[in-house]
Amino acid sequence: MRYPRVPGFTALLLLLSTAPLFPQNAPAPTVLDHVGTAIITQASGGSVKISRGLGAVSNRSTLELQWVMVTDSTLGIIFAGPVGASGLYDDPWFRYDSNMKMRALVPVQAFEVRILTFDVWHQFTGTLSFSQLEDLAPFQEKSFDRVWGIYGESQLRDHFISVAYVAKVRLADGRTIVADPAPALKAAQSIQASITIQDLEPKPEPIPLQNKKA
Repeated sequence: MRYPRVPGFTALLLLLSTAPLFPQNAPAPTVLDHVGTAIITQASGGSVKISRGLGAVSNRSTLELQWVMVTDSTLGIIFAGPVGASGLYDDPWFRYDSNMKMRALVPVQAFEVRILTFDVWHQFTGTLSFSQLEDLAPFQEKSFDRVWGIYGESQLRDHFISVAYVAKVRLADGRTIVADPAPALKAAQSIQASITIQDLEPKPEPIPLQNKKA
């Protein structure tokens, strides 16, 4: 889908093409590929260790999470820093956690970010989805924290790679942009070749256990 004609947007894209994708004080991501107007980059998401009280999951590993980001400025909102999924222990459960740093380029009313997760063996483990209904002004930056579902330690113990991308955007004038899935699909297939476009669709979160924490 083509980006709607927004006054001054062409000039904005020229400005963005000469500006760094992420803040200068952040570790520079590695550019992996270009697909159409999208840029596929990768950055470290920090240690794979998951703190749990006095101990940790994978506490003997030196591996760092691999965060792959698909950024397309023609959608009107981009990542303002590395974004991906981490493991989190929220007593008594394990969860996926992400801090999404976003930057609006034009007036935005809502957006959806999806994060595909893979284990250390490069096997696809699921699609996480986050939608935010909030007015954002041009060049406004904001971070959004999100945790997902109830997952056992076994799944998060192997978590290693994630692919994050903006899936949908609603503009201030009411128009909706649905991202071309090709860049995200290509990024995912470079990890596991059998991934299909249907795998990009998020599944319902697990139902909480009856003995959930108050």
